[in-house]
Amino acid sequence: MTPGLLGGIALLATLVFSLVGLVLAGLALWAQDRRYLEAARRVAPMALLAALTSFGALEWALLTHDFSVRYVALHHSVKDPLWVTLVTPWAALEGSILLWGTLQTLYTWLVSRRVDAGGFKSASTTPLLDPWRAPVALGVLFAIQVFFFAVMVFVAHPFDALPNPPADGRGPNPLLQNHWMMAVHPVLMYLGFVGLSVPFAYALSAMVARRFQSWIFETRWWTLVAWGFLSTAIFAGAWWSYEILGWGGYWAWDPVENASFIPWLLATAFLHTTQVQERRGMFKPWNFAYITLAFAATVFGTFLTRSGVIQSVHAFADGPVGALFLVFLLGVLVVGLGLLSKVSGEVRDAGEVRWKSREGALLAGSLLFGTMAFVVVIGTLWPLVVEALSAAKVSIGAPFFNQVSAPMGVAALLLMGIGPVLPWRNAGPQIRRNLLLLGSALLVGTALGLLLRLTLGVSLSLGLLAYNLCAVGVMIDQGVKERSRALGISRWKAFLELASSSRRRFGSHIVHVGFALAAVAIAFSQTYRFEEAKTLNLGQSWQTAGVELRLRNVGVEDQGNRQSVYALVEMRAVDRRGLWADGTYTTRLNFYPQMGNQGLAAPDLKYTLYNDYYLILQAFDTERGQWATLKLVVTPLVLWLWIAGGIIALGTLYILWPSPQPQRERTAGGATA
Repeated sequence: MTPGLLGGIALLATLVFSLVGLVLAGLALWAQDRRYLEAARRVAPMALLAALTSFGALEWALLTHDFSVRYVALHHSVKDPLWVTLVTPWAALEGSILLWGTLQTLYTWLVSRRVDAGGFKSASTTPLLDPWRAPVALGVLFAIQVFFFAVMVFVAHPFDALPNPPADGRGPNPLLQNHWMMAVHPVLMYLGFVGLSVPFAYALSAMVARRFQSWIFETRWWTLVAWGFLSTAIFAGAWWSYEILGWGGYWAWDPVENASFIPWLLATAFLHTTQVQERRGMFKPWNFAYITLAFAATVFGTFLTRSGVIQSVHAFADGPVGALFLVFLLGVLVVGLGLLSKVSGEVRDAGEVRWKSREGALLAGSLLFGTMAFVVVIGTLWPLVVEALSAAKVSIGAPFFNQVSAPMGVAALLLMGIGPVLPWRNAGPQIRRNLLLLGSALLVGTALGLLLRLTLGVSLSLGLLAYNLCAVGVMIDQGVKERSRALGISRWKAFLELASSSRRRFGSHIVHVGFALAAVAIAFSQTYRFEEAKTLNLGQSWQTAGVELRLRNVGVEDQGNRQSVYALVEMRAVDRRGLWADGTYTTRLNFYPQMGNQGLAAPDLKYTLYNDYYLILQAFDTERGQWATLKLVVTPLVLWLWIAGGIIALGTLYILWPSPQPQRERTAGGATA
């Protein structure tokens, strides 16, 4: 059996299993018969196995250079390195949809394991008897699978055959094989996108069953998993952009970058308002709306990437699936918001929100994130709207988004610090002391930046970092004092016990510190970025930005799948500004067969605790290799942006990590409680 035949059969089998699961879930709902629900559960692993077989068949075709498969002929070459071959399944349209669909079957199977014939399982694995919600949630996930695998079977088939296979293929997009991050960023992004389908399915099931409270507790873990993958993917994508595109930046408000940012903003808003519903039973309509819009935004991002309506270095070429994804997007919005309008009278909040309380701060924060998402959508689509209405070409770029996002970012950082220190319901007398501490930290940090002759914006970012660190310190200090006093233990032991038993609280502290640190890194790198270009002859030196560069060699290397022209440059510091820059840099222009004479930059860079030194080869002597045009970009604190991303990922993982089994706590007198 050939890989193409096996993959096609497995693809069709996955579609059939998904349809069967959808029908069985529907029968369980219609007949209120738990046997159908149990049967639907048993179909989920079959669909997963079939999808994995299909994905494995595509890998098989690539590894064996089976150019009778059209996808392999168009996106693979025998000269590709092994790691490029292994990641080629998501290098183009059909393969990336197959990755999405395979991950969807994985999430559906994981959810099915949380269901038995009686309904969803609680944290203690006791069935929560609900004959309505479990079939709806599983049915929604199966329906999403049906869409993706129907698209692959009927429109974008990854295993279409070529009657006259070539001896070799073209290879994947050079941008996707120019850096190892190709193996990481897309998978993380899809894990986040697909993960949001689970809380969306739970939300629909809650509205159908009119059980408006318990679904929040059940979806907390799933939403955090998806949000964690999305956050990590956004940082990984920024790192990828920084290291391969040769422009010395990491975020350009590109439409496809925006498409990944929008669901993250809406999921963040959802995570904040869910806390209020958990604690006080409020904001139910907000939560249903936010999770519907968040999942719809993942489909919107896929539509932008696959439809060809936008131009982007990240986007695939114009394909046949854009209209289908648009219809699917409208279907998600109609079903989700339509159900919400139907139950709106039952989920309306009865209590009053006091703005001087934690719920007030959480609502303000969620509204801020939701507003930012709306602005990004408008800014991304506005050029398309203008062109459709007037045929005029307009561009909305980084300046617009930066002007809007900067004040919103400041407001978010302020709320991020003050929200956790505010009590529920209403502020008490202790809040004045806490606010005084936070305000003092903000003023001291900002004043320190101004004394160092930094700009007001950069100084404010330092003040906001100090402000958020102070807020975390206040929260931890209060919790440790209360636990130490109640249990009669040392403060250090109280801290360790609190950190272990309150993972959600401590993890959120870690995440908040990560975002405050990222804000400082962004402020410094955007404000104090320096760049300069110069053409050097062999042996010639150039002094700039506190360093001296000397061109040692210009050469050519044949790397199999590409020709690489390199410039060997020696760099050393000549004053304190160039501290830690010393070293030998090899910067390249890579030439791929698909690109002809157009080179793809592969900068060489050195990360330091303060400045990054980023060296780009722009042009070279094609005849004798006696000169090269080099561009030096010096950017402060970019390393700390990647560290901040790691801190956020670790904080999310800490929240998700299972807490130890609760132990009976001792009273101050030594008795057990």
